[in-house]
Amino acid sequence: MSATIEYVRFETDDPAELSAHRDQLVDLLRERYRDDFLGAHLGRYEDGSMIDLIVWASPEAAQRAAREMPSDPAAGGFFSRIGTVHEMRHAEVLHTA
Repeated sequence: MSATIEYVRFETDDPAELSAHRDQLVDLLRERYRDDFLGAHLGRYEDGSMIDLIVWASPEAAQRAAREMPSDPAAGGFFSRIGTVHEMRHAEVLHTA
């Protein structure tokens, strides 16, 4: 089993509010998925769209979280700020430095 990167590119109408809820989301991911959650990075492109990269211990953990988290009320502060999702994909990690 190899680590998996979850890549999501999306729009938000309020990047500051989205970011304000990020720590709560990350705490929830750590609590809920424990060792399966390896890390997360949130960024903004020059065009204003956002990128969320989450590293999971396995593709199964990534798929489980993708199913569960968007509708979890505890994560609602973050997910309620997400508008149009342009792309969401999972990729196998081949190398880490």
